[in-house]
Amino acid sequence: MTRHLYPFRLLVVALAALGLHHAHAAPVDQLRYRRQISVDASGGEELIAVRLDADVAAATESGFPDLRVIDGAGQEVSRMVRRAAVVKMRTVRRSFPVEQPRLKPLPGGGLEIELTIDAEKHPHSIDGFRIETPLRNFEQRVEVHRLDEAGAWQPVCSDLLLFDYSQFMDTRQLDVPLPKTEGRSAGGTWRITVDEPTIEQQSTLSEVVRTLEGNAETSRQEKTIVERQSFRIDSIQAWHVDDAAEIKVADGIELPIAEFRVEEEPKEKRTRVRVTSDRQPTTSLRLSVADRNFGRPARVERPQPVTRSREAGSRPPQILGAAGVHRIDLRGISTEELAITIPESRSPAYEIVIDNADSQPLEITGVTAIGPAYEVVFLARPGKAYRLAYGVGSVDHQPFAAPQYDTMAINAALGAGKLPLEGTLGAAEEVAVVPVERPWLARQLSDPWLIGGTILLLAVLLGFSLFAAAKRLDTKE
Repeated sequence: MTRHLYPFRLLVVALAALGLHHAHAAPVDQLRYRRQISVDASGGEELIAVRLDADVAAATESGFPDLRVIDGAGQEVSRMVRRAAVVKMRTVRRSFPVEQPRLKPLPGGGLEIELTIDAEKHPHSIDGFRIETPLRNFEQRVEVHRLDEAGAWQPVCSDLLLFDYSQFMDTRQLDVPLPKTEGRSAGGTWRITVDEPTIEQQSTLSEVVRTLEGNAETSRQEKTIVERQSFRIDSIQAWHVDDAAEIKVADGIELPIAEFRVEEEPKEKRTRVRVTSDRQPTTSLRLSVADRNFGRPARVERPQPVTRSREAGSRPPQILGAAGVHRIDLRGISTEELAITIPESRSPAYEIVIDNADSQPLEITGVTAIGPAYEVVFLARPGKAYRLAYGVGSVDHQPFAAPQYDTMAINAALGAGKLPLEGTLGAAEEVAVVPVERPWLARQLSDPWLIGGTILLLAVLLGFSLFAAAKRLDTKE
């Protein structure tokens, strides 16, 4: 019985040999291109992010397994590849209530408000005040002074107007912005002067006095009632403005394409747009159309590569995405959607198929690829030079596996909100690739035809052996 298991054992060995034909880590000397990375890490160790451009995308594999960061000695540096981050600075206003303001009515009818801000509790310089009031329909002028180190009041701003015009429009101004001054210290003692804090408001009611003689009215007097109310202050807020970094993933970047070609297929009643890409990561393709007022079903296809067993056109294309493209611009209705979303792809070619039915073909004037940007992040030490190595350069074009680096420090820094310094890439330099000499058996095992034929032959032998063994068992019984 044991000898009949020999074909089974040979089959297992063949499958194991096929498993040896797997992706391997790319040694640096197998990568074709080098580009200098310009970084400014003059202090300590710095986190560096380098945006990967179209040239890198065109020469690398999907997922960037064949991309390395190397130092001046040619040694690999731990790196990670991620969606590129866009950092936008925005202003954030932060307020806090002023504690224990001191009020002093003035003989001429004004009101002084003194307040002291603790610099230890509020270490930022003051950019303005907000005077909260419940009143409506008023105008009030204020001025601001600050006590200097010599004990003298120095003017900061004057003749600022606070107002509420609710009777005309929902417009209200309660802020007292201070002029920008370099080197203004935090905290300090301030004085806000309110000019005549009593407001005259014209009432909507009128008083009418009539004089009668008998049943006849001899005179009429009409008076408008004017009310005087104090400028009620609920609270005073001090505020300062910070510059905050807003980090967003760089999605929706417009990417250039190599070329496009429009082909009409009248028999199939459709338009085919052939797009040649630079293999940049793409998540949608957007058409530029000269026509107006249309709506057509469209899809994005990826042509299947030609193999030795199949000729071009013999394999059906892979449909990546479908959508309805349209543009409506008619009598106040304006809407359009000309992009077709697809899963992220780095295909060198796409085909956009537009079904026209019995309508005239659209005039396609352009195609734009849209997708994310990527960047490589690593830790740079001061005084060291770094280069980017990338691009499959081996003769037999064996697949590369993504390297496994220790990126704990990088992840910790990014997780803590640290912003990497921006590095820039220099011009690409192509280097000679050291050819890889593989053993004869390894070269033979890399041929899928040989492996497939061997497995098929051993499977047939195994089937005959099992059939013979079963027949012998039946004869013994």
